[in-house]
Amino acid sequence: MTRHRSHATRLVLACSTVLAVAACGGGSESGERTGTLKLGITDAPVDVADAVVVQFSGVELKPRNGAPFTVDFLDPATRTIDLYPLTGTQREILLEGEQIPAGEYEWMRLMVDTEPNVVDTYIGIGGGQCELRVPSGAETGLKVNRGFTIGVGAITDLTVDFDLRKSIVEPPGQTADSATCGGQAYLLKPVLRVVDSLEVGTITGHVEPLPQGCDAGTPPYPGNVYLFGPYTDAVPTIDDYDGIDGDGADPITSAKVDPTTFDYTIGFVPAGKYVVAYTCSPDSTQVDSDTDVGNAEVPDENVTFEPAAGLQLELAPNETRTIDFPVTP
Repeated sequence: MTRHRSHATRLVLACSTVLAVAACGGGSESGERTGTLKLGITDAPVDVADAVVVQFSGVELKPRNGAPFTVDFLDPATRTIDLYPLTGTQREILLEGEQIPAGEYEWMRLMVDTEPNVVDTYIGIGGGQCELRVPSGAETGLKVNRGFTIGVGAITDLTVDFDLRKSIVEPPGQTADSATCGGQAYLLKPVLRVVDSLEVGTITGHVEPLPQGCDAGTPPYPGNVYLFGPYTDAVPTIDDYDGIDGDGADPITSAKVDPTTFDYTIGFVPAGKYVVAYTCSPDSTQVDSDTDVGNAEVPDENVTFEPAAGLQLELAPNETRTIDFPVTP
């Protein structure tokens, strides 16, 4: 595997052998066809934590017709990022502007440090740092299976969005050596989407008055706004986070309502048709709000939305849409 050096002298792979580009030439002093990759990271929030810290060491890229290569971070060799506050339109830059061979790419992989029983990547709960393990993370990293293209002489600006609500798992029997967090080790099973940062819009708004039963001090007060879609034909039937096919569409991302301003922002939304809905109901990714309600072995969960079927909207690139809740005629 070839490694590039970020922000230093780079070993750029010849496009004739790596990318099998028909016409090779131009784009750099050495004659390779190259473009620039800018890569940021953001997240959809999670209710149970006050920090989700991941230690990154580089980014692996797979050309369509070539071998994978890695862009290593230098000075410092790792980037430690708290994903928790990176909501709305905020993101942290992993690659500021990396020159790489032009062409089509099949996937990227965010390389992370996840040594067992070492708090390098962790989740913060109640002031404690709980070990956060990535299954096979040291070998495979966090893989994003979405193709993209690096244009010759062009800047490609991508943002990777973590859905932390879906990604954080508390499996029974997973223990850490440390007594912190009761010895519980958490798993980061990343649910990721990558978007073109130059072709996205923003959905924002205000939630007030809050519905009855949405009480301060009761999570997830003051609630969340869910985004469903995109869709082209049939409008999706909205559903809670449960990962179950056939009972409605899970949200693709969400935004927490600010407890002071009661505002929310969903950023990095690709252009298209969507449904948005607000809820103040607790919503576990491990519980289906339909089939598990009334099951004595599983805590009841009844997720209600405002409006009940959500609100349809169409978003254009670089557009900011304001959607307030409750929805008024």
